[in-house]
Amino acid sequence: MAITGVSTIEDYRTVYNPIEYVATSGITTYERFKYIFDVYDGATKIGTLKIPADPNTYGRADVQGIMESYLTKNLGTINTAATGVAFEDCNNSYKEFTIKVGEEYIPPLPAAQVLVQVLDQVTKTLITFNGCLPNYRDALNFVDYQVANKYLDYVDNSVTRKFLTNADAGSIGKGQKVELTDKGFTYLLNDHVSDAVTGYDISTYNSSGVIIAIYTINNTIGAAAKKMLLIPTAPDSINNIDTATYITGAPAQPLITSSVADYSITLRGVGAASETIWFTVDSECRYEVRRLEFLNSLGGFDTFNFTKVSRKSETIERKFYKQNADNMVAGVIDYSLADKVKTQYYTKSSPKIKLNSDNLSVDVYNWLLELIESPEIYLWENGERIAIQNITSDWEEKRADTDSVFNLEIELELGIDNYRQRG
Repeated sequence: MAITGVSTIEDYRTVYNPIEYVATSGITTYERFKYIFDVYDGATKIGTLKIPADPNTYGRADVQGIMESYLTKNLGTINTAATGVAFEDCNNSYKEFTIKVGEEYIPPLPAAQVLVQVLDQVTKTLITFNGCLPNYRDALNFVDYQVANKYLDYVDNSVTRKFLTNADAGSIGKGQKVELTDKGFTYLLNDHVSDAVTGYDISTYNSSGVIIAIYTINNTIGAAAKKMLLIPTAPDSINNIDTATYITGAPAQPLITSSVADYSITLRGVGAASETIWFTVDSECRYEVRRLEFLNSLGGFDTFNFTKVSRKSETIERKFYKQNADNMVAGVIDYSLADKVKTQYYTKSSPKIKLNSDNLSVDVYNWLLELIESPEIYLWENGERIAIQNITSDWEEKRADTDSVFNLEIELELGIDNYRQRG
């Protein structure tokens, strides 16, 4: 009896969650029976799992561990001149795999008692992307994603497509706060061939909420074949897009100027092809702004500014060895307070930075849990990314009906060490 695939695995799956396929066969009572789950990257087999049947004849395999090592991440290009691209393919953040299911067994007598393999009876192709949805979260958790197929289950050519962020989409005057010098990007899945992203609109508004202009930026990378994309959405990244990629407006850069109080981003296909996300241009503050970029649970990178006082510190690690003091001349010991019993031979300093946010809304504060638990964080400084090794903070969910004014304090440990000595 042939194998039948019975799982309902989605066409898109977050790679750091279980990726389980279930099959069944009618010959699981045969001696040494096992299901064979082969995982392919194109035509290349990259891994195999052999799974015995459970008491109900099913074979259940989680192939996530095979797939996750093939995905890394994509960071938006930091443009330094007005020649930047509007869309980038996140080809390191997603990959198409094929699961092929077969079986092996020793057939019953009078057949020859040799191990038989019948491969590739059921085939399932899916795309995994660099996300890790939590098992329990109000915004979007792994269980809900499986039921509703959220972030993919949208109506073509409509505003129901979501960006790969759990940040609040905002509204005019209540968007994500950015400064004119900020760089940053927003990520999206691009799976519907019938709803391919052809570009995106930038709508700018003055401080009175009156629209200044609408510009449409062309997607020049052939989006239908690309499954995950990123677009510039922070002011300085937008202002470095090559104006040749604009379909309408043909603006002279910079597009986002001091006269812009708010702007919005909407994907374009056949009409509007996504939700609208809003950004509010913040004035320069009295403290040095510390901007962080962090991998969120959906596989994209979000950004956030800490605008209150920040302080740098160093953690020093020293090692010593004991030595006899060189304080005897011609048999006479001359004791001195300057004599050393211990000599330092190893000195390492690890830089840290303590950051404080401005007062936050409940939604923003709760969203920043994704920053605190993120496995990959960068500090923006002088147009460069500095890797963060560790982040520490106390976090407790806030509620609008009981909490009022609050901010977030975190401490960053940079992913570098400085050495004065090495043993």
